Amino acid sequence: MINVILKKPYAFLIKKFRLIHLLLTFLIAYILTKSIKLYSFFNRYVSNVYATLSDAIPSNYITLFMFLVVIIIVSLALAIYLLMKKKDKPRLLYILLSTYYVVFLGMLIVYFVLFKGVESNSISIRDAMIWRDITVIITAPQAVFLILSLVRAVGFDIKKFNFSKDLKELELTEEDNEEFEFVLGVDSYKYMRFFRRRLREFKYYVLENKFMFSILTGLTTIILVIMVVLNFTVYNRTYNKNQKIVANNLAIQVNNSYITNLDYSGNPIENDKYFLIVNATFTNNSGTTTVLNMTSYELKTKTGTIYPTISRNNYFVDLGAGYAKEKIEAGSSSTYILVYELSKKQVDNKYMLNIVDEIEYKAGTINSKIKKVALKPKIYSEIDMVGTYKLGTPVTMYDSILNNSSLLINSYDFMNKFTYEYEACIRGNCQNKVDVVSADAQKDKTLLVLNGSLIIDNNSTFAKNLKTSLSFFDAFVQIRYDDKVSTVVDVTPKSLVDQYIIQVDSSAGKADVIELFITVRNKKYVVKLK
Repeated sequence: MINVILKKPYAFLIKKFRLIHLLLTFLIAYILTKSIKLYSFFNRYVSNVYATLSDAIPSNYITLFMFLVVIIIVSLALAIYLLMKKKDKPRLLYILLSTYYVVFLGMLIVYFVLFKGVESNSISIRDAMIWRDITVIITAPQAVFLILSLVRAVGFDIKKFNFSKDLKELELTEEDNEEFEFVLGVDSYKYMRFFRRRLREFKYYVLENKFMFSILTGLTTIILVIMVVLNFTVYNRTYNKNQKIVANNLAIQVNNSYITNLDYSGNPIENDKYFLIVNATFTNNSGTTTVLNMTSYELKTKTGTIYPTISRNNYFVDLGAGYAKEKIEAGSSSTYILVYELSKKQVDNKYMLNIVDEIEYKAGTINSKIKKVALKPKIYSEIDMVGTYKLGTPVTMYDSILNNSSLLINSYDFMNKFTYEYEACIRGNCQNKVDVVSADAQKDKTLLVLNGSLIIDNNSTFAKNLKTSLSFFDAFVQIRYDDKVSTVVDVTPKSLVDQYIIQVDSSAGKADVIELFITVRNKKYVVKLK
């Protein structure tokens, strides 16, 4: 056991009363200046519209010294509070001062985490506006504390708070400066004995009132279960694909999600870039036309929040129609894909899509209503060779994004001109007509005429994508002749049945080896023509 002789601090606090408040004034002024700088950042962020500012790093706004200053303010406020309590003087100011800066200390941590995120991922303008308003709310009380602390530091004499008189009436006495014995270490067995006795008495009390405690325990359990159920099924419910969500006057259903670094024909899009594609149906149940706000669809990743981009939609025509600011009419439904650009580090097997419903401003508080959708995307990152097919053998693509689509080629011919007959009907008057499809001789092209049948599954996302003009051959087929591989152009007339005409290089007709490569996203099929 160690005995230490200390002096009571009251005499020191009384003598240095004004000096302490002057120090408090400077410390509060420092924190106020830093808070205004925080507000200035968010205000400039909003003005720059999504531009990530170069100074958006934590060390520019949240420093270790700020934490230290706040702790000193709280310590000084508590010390003066103890003095005022002992002398029976008004102490509300110091209660508010210490409480406020304890809360502010927690907010500094929140701001620090926020700036760490802004370093790598920009926040939306909406979020920046919210943080700007929060900063104003947090900063305002500091100005009041600054004035009150300064008044006490100079001893300004006003009727209600006669601080000069209060300071005289603190009555410095010998008792305030006397020494006292501080004992470091105690006889712990006394406390353990007291604790065991209280525990034993409580146990007897519970046994005597067993019925009442059983009822209370049961009610508490029921309340906790209800709170947990409501929290996870109503207030913080997480939805899955194919479940409808009501947000922003829309009924939203996520149909599927994918991760890929390939375009629709299996070509890599960009080195070390991946894309998460969310296929969703939006139903407008309101009475007015609406558009999608891209900032309302936040994708949470390992490193932060990202938002959809519309500049990459054309790479994913097989996964759905890309949204490009179209209006969704009242009472109608539209299916679109939302494309999120990912770095290699952000690739994962599951994500959380946050749909921001609305923002409420009530009684000084700001709340965002968010609907969460759990995503477990299919990953298409490598080409899988399915097989090689001969003429007369159907190519079934049930394992691809085209679902139950198939292609059958029975025979083929090369020619420069293809003449065909078809029936044209105008107002019930039908006539047989003859038309010709010619190859582009100036570009050294010839026609490859395929005899067979092509069936595209109408339930596939490619078939449902009315925004693309690409045919099956334009999107997925290439021709290999000898050692050269080139694209093809579909020139098949709409009136032609069971024959398909594609334009290819004229040298393909003279090749010893001719194959059609069919690459559907990540599945590759080869049809051997020659």
